[in-house]
Order: sequence, then C-alpha cells, then structure tokens
Amino acid sequence: MKIITVGAGPSGLYVSQLLSRQGHEVLVIEEHDTIGEPVQCAGLVSSTFADTYGSSSVLNVIDGAHVHCCDVSFDLVRTGVASVLDRAAFDASFSNGIDIERGNRVDEIRVAGGSYLVSTPAATHEADIVIGADGPSSFVRSTMGFPSDITFYGACQQRVRAKGDVDDAMVTVDLKRPFFSWAIPEGDGIVRIGTVGTVSSLERFKSRFGFEGSIIDRTGGIIPVGKCSLIRGGAFLLGDAAAQTKPLSGGGLSFGLRAAEFLAEAIGQGDPCRYYHRWNAEFGREMSLGRSIRKMYENMSENDLVKVMSILAEKRERLEQEADFDMHATIARILFSTPRFYPVFGKAMATLVG
Repeated sequence: MKIITVGAGPSGLYVSQLLSRQGHEVLVIEEHDTIGEPVQCAGLVSSTFADTYGSSSVLNVIDGAHVHCCDVSFDLVRTGVASVLDRAAFDASFSNGIDIERGNRVDEIRVAGGSYLVSTPAATHEADIVIGADGPSSFVRSTMGFPSDITFYGACQQRVRAKGDVDDAMVTVDLKRPFFSWAIPEGDGIVRIGTVGTVSSLERFKSRFGFEGSIIDRTGGIIPVGKCSLIRGGAFLLGDAAAQTKPLSGGGLSFGLRAAEFLAEAIGQGDPCRYYHRWNAEFGREMSLGRSIRKMYENMSENDLVKVMSILAEKRERLEQEADFDMHATIARILFSTPRFYPVFGKAMATLVG
C-alpha cells in the first residue's frame, strides 16, 4: 500500500519506519528542513524508555527531583530513574531508510475514489492511507474532521549556561498551575529551564531557584491534553496530533512511540480498529484518570493543594519505590490510601460537578 505520513516527529518517523519494514511504500512529508528542529520538548524520559528507543541519544542520567509547591518542598530519589535526550539526534535516529519530503507543508487533502490526494506547494501525492503525526495543531485532524475534545497549553523553554553550580543528577520541579516549571540539567552546567505559561513566569522561576545565566537558545510549543478519535476511514492520527500525551506532565514521547507500534501492527494485519483497541487497552484508563486528576489540580484551592502535596511529601519513600515515570495512576493510588485525602477529594469533586 501507499502510505503518507504527515509530520516527521519521532512518532511519525517511527511508524513510517515500521511500515516500511512491512513492505509498504511510505512517504513522510515534513514542513521543516531539518529533522528534530525546532525542538519543542523538554526531552526528559524514563531510563526504561531511553534504553528501549534511544540510548545513543542520552546526554545525562537523572537520579531524582527537587519538588516544590507553595511552601511544601521535598526530594524524590531513585538512582537512574530518568534520562535527558538530545532531541535532534533522537528524532534523526528514526529517519534512516525513509523517503522524506522536507521543507513542504501539506495544504490540501482530498478523497478521490478509494484514495487520498495529499498536496503541498511542490507536488500532489496519492495514498491509500494517511497518517496525521503533525503535532498539536494538526492539519490532518482539522481538515479531515476528526472529533476531538482537546485543551491546548502554551509552553516555553530556554537552554541556559548557569552561573552557579548545578546538580546534574537532579531536576527541579515547581508546581504552578495549570502545570509546573522545570529545570533539567543536560550536564556541563547547561540546564533546560521551562514552564507552561509566560516568559515572565519562566524568569521568576529562574530567579527563585538560582538558574540565571547566559541563554543559549529559546524554544516554545503547545501541549495538547484531552481525547480524540484515532481513525476516520483510511486516515489515522498519532502522537500529539491525537493528544496522546500524559495528562499530568504533558510528555508525549513514550505514549506516541507505543501508539506507533499499535498503528503499524493494525495496518499490517489489515485491521484498522485494532489500533484503537490496543491503545485503549494499554492507556485508556491511565488517560481518563490523568485527565480527572488534572481537572482537580487546576480547580482545587491553594490550601487543598498544599494538603495534597504534604501527603505526598510524607509518602515520598513509597513514591520513590512505586511511582512509575510514565504511568501516573500510581500517584492516585497512594493518595487514596491516605484517609486525609478524602475530604480534599470530595471538595474537588463537588467543585467540578457544580
């Protein structure tokens, strides 16, 4: 079959690579000239993910986090829990052996008989299947009418050569709704400092935690959180285009690559619905619970948020032992095992229902 993937991010490249190995004729269309640029991701992944998909792209290994929220602070430590990726190198590692049309944006998709005609300013291509892996503002999703319920959050990040000493083994997280701010050390005094919010809030975070220094580069992006149909005829959505991101952290690499495996398997078996069923079986409950926790987090009072964070601080040893970097339902289980959480939960639910 002829397959066109729109978007050369990691999930789009990976599914294209898998489908090419099956013998399909795959073309990837990417609007940018260089794979992996611009970087729109913090690049912090679990070490399990790095070992599976990108160990050659690891810049630094992380042993834990300094966690802050209002006047609550605590450390979580687990040796080698996470890895910091060189995103440009990571993305490029999936591009080998794939036909990629770079520097062209898809501006039209039409159905012609049993095929799709996908057009860019340079050419029109015919395909049996179209895969939209074209990010949060997906042209494929909007043009082809995929039903969705997605909230978009703007994020900004700087790479900074810090003036002071940097603990290369620990990330710093400061919970500021609707998400948080972060400092992720690459090593050699270089730190990725970002926030979901404005540049001014990013500067306040830098000043508060002593991450000021010379700015190497700046980037920004959009985090999609919500739900979306994955299949519409012979068209599919994947990765950020399908809001396949963790509702609590916004990270999308691990979910996106796993979804790419499900999609390639479904197409290979000639059973498109298998894509949805595999995704829902592995991630449906996690996504639903994560979205519910996110709504509570965004709507609870600051006093109740402090109570929740105080519980987690008390349970930090259990968090260190049981928490899963990619599957955040563990946090809910720990909270629900603590009776003091129930009044806070009840108030949060009443706010949401009301």
